[in-house]
Amino acid sequence: MKFTFKKFIIRLLIFGGPLWFLIISYIVFDPFHVIYSYDSYGSNFLKTYNRNRISTETFLRNNQKYNFSSFVFGSSRSSAFLTKDWATYIKDPNPYHFDAFNDNISGIAGKVKYIEKQGNKISNAILVIDNDTFNESFEKSESIVHLKDYRWEDSSNVFKYHLIFFKAFFKKQYFVSFFDLKIFNTFRPYMDEFFKFKYFYTTPSNDFLFPENIELLKKDSLTYYKNDWFPLKPENPKMYEESIKEHHLKDLELVVDAFKRNNTNYKVIIAPLYDQRAYNSKDKALIEKYFGKNNVYDYSGKNKLTNYLGNYYEGSHFKPVVGKKIMEEIYQ
Repeated sequence: MKFTFKKFIIRLLIFGGPLWFLIISYIVFDPFHVIYSYDSYGSNFLKTYNRNRISTETFLRNNQKYNFSSFVFGSSRSSAFLTKDWATYIKDPNPYHFDAFNDNISGIAGKVKYIEKQGNKISNAILVIDNDTFNESFEKSESIVHLKDYRWEDSSNVFKYHLIFFKAFFKKQYFVSFFDLKIFNTFRPYMDEFFKFKYFYTTPSNDFLFPENIELLKKDSLTYYKNDWFPLKPENPKMYEESIKEHHLKDLELVVDAFKRNNTNYKVIIAPLYDQRAYNSKDKALIEKYFGKNNVYDYSGKNKLTNYLGNYYEGSHFKPVVGKKIMEEIYQ
């Protein structure tokens, strides 16, 4: 019996060696930065990091020192509202950018709830609304960049949460690209599906910047704006379809109630998207009903900001210069 068992162990080690190597490598290298806590995240490989995780972890690591009380919420479009620019209007030297990729109202409500759970007051808030805010496209997907942080709601989901990231390490030979990049430090075209340097995260404010785009613009702005990142705009863009459904109202109420409870000075900004489509009028009326018409600022559709190509990094994100202009207007 012992001999047979010994042979089994030896064979397991021999034939399972590559698998054990990958498992140990995943734990050691933490390719998605979800196992360990980090002082800062700096450069980000866009398609592999989870912004929800980074925003939550950076908040937790710095909250004791800064006791954050001013927050920017929204999807990656909220990146244009830099905390250093906002600080001058709210007289708070340390605002925090608590956003996520394609963040929707469920994610925003989860963050607001979590902030209060930590004992923080929400004195000031900017809430950026766009076509992702009431969209559930990524709600139940296993997209590793969109997973919500398990710590907001139910810590018992920790195993499922980490299992999704672990499985992603093996999907489509992700680990091949990972080790190739790790060993040779050279980006190759085939890696584009997994890796593409794009953002830089600041600490402790958690703003995120576009260093690659900025560098390309400095190098040759004329060529930059001829890139296929900028799709052709329709002459008469249609209004967005109605997106706020009955099940969204509880999350809207949670956010509004928290703002009332904290006596929050808040601004709700409907984003000036590149496609120049106007925000749905019924959705806008509902947002104004919940947040108050005087707190809602609509920059969607055709206007001085969306008409100028130079206000955008690509077809999805507008620049901080736009965020700065909007803040100048709404805080005047």
